[in-house]
Amino acid sequence: MSATAVLRAASIALLLALFRVPLDADDPVSTNVSFNREIIRIIQRKCEPCHTPGGLAFSLSDYRDARVWGRAIREELVEHRMPPAIVARGYGDHESDPSLNAREMATFLTWLDGGMPRGDEADRPPKTDIADPAGDSRPGASVRLALPAQDVPAGEDLVVRRVTVDAGAAAGRQIARVEFRPGNRRVVRGATMFAASGTGAPWWIGCWSPWQHALVPPTSHAFRLAPGAALTVDVYYRGADTNLTDRSEVDVIFAPETARGRIDAVVIEAAPDRSAARARGSITLAQPTTIWALHPSFDASVTSMELRAERPDRSVEVLMWIPKASAAWPLSLVMQEPVSIPAGSRLVLVAETGGSADRWLSTVGGTRPTYSQVGGTRPRYVPSVTLSVLSSGR
Repeated sequence: MSATAVLRAASIALLLALFRVPLDADDPVSTNVSFNREIIRIIQRKCEPCHTPGGLAFSLSDYRDARVWGRAIREELVEHRMPPAIVARGYGDHESDPSLNAREMATFLTWLDGGMPRGDEADRPPKTDIADPAGDSRPGASVRLALPAQDVPAGEDLVVRRVTVDAGAAAGRQIARVEFRPGNRRVVRGATMFAASGTGAPWWIGCWSPWQHALVPPTSHAFRLAPGAALTVDVYYRGADTNLTDRSEVDVIFAPETARGRIDAVVIEAAPDRSAARARGSITLAQPTTIWALHPSFDASVTSMELRAERPDRSVEVLMWIPKASAAWPLSLVMQEPVSIPAGSRLVLVAETGGSADRWLSTVGGTRPTYSQVGGTRPRYVPSVTLSVLSSGR
């Protein structure tokens, strides 16, 4: 066993010793909030995508499991580490935020501090199915592409693999969406998909995380894959306790003929500012622009990121604020409603940095994130944001 794996096993053992709660503990019950009525429903919505048998982290689907980890759960919630706090609420209106809202947080803490009662089994909801959606099964409606098998070493906190595959029958087509299908949920923590034609930089077309399986644009609009295009996928892994192999796939779903609009990409990159701890970039919109989704991209040196729109009437709208950036999860933010920005507006991206990625080591268990490639180029994470915008005409 490698030194990293030994260290990881020792850390897990220490956590078990510190945070496990004996099941026969006679904790006084001082709350009406129960596991079977309120808590399991929060777990199903916000926790089970990762915390499920055979998933990326230990299961919370059973009362005994949740009670055993009670102290650790409380610490993670209070420190806002889990579920991952992707974006700050109230700055942009996004669909894809897995964090607990104020009511969910209060309910969970009330249960943890009130003796963690089980409650009546009759109140427990049916089990949820976390499998990815089946997609459109009509003949010719989609094509499935197999990614090269990836060996994921045990004990690694973060491994990012960039793979490129021929789009095949999807090239030259109108695409409704792309869906990543994880092969081994014990190690896959996320994926980001890009389209490339060989004549320019890859542009973002989709993202997968355990809590967000597919990004579905308005049915009136579609991506366009150029003839001869390839698909590039960055797959984020977390090593398990043994070496494992992942065989993931990507489904490319074709758009219907009624999709007359086009989805374009606008990229804003942040360059070093006058301050060594800040990067900044901006563009001025030459025409009215409707934003459907945002894809922020950054490496481990970025500590926070903000995107704001400065309109010609001098009003300012914050479209995205990530107060505690984490490079461990790929991000995609779908707007609750597409946001229209008038011509002449200035979009400003500001990334605060903490220096080099080496400073991140202590926050991920002492293991340097590993970036590698199979059939593609090394991932390059300049602080940037890709705007997916809705345009008219194909």
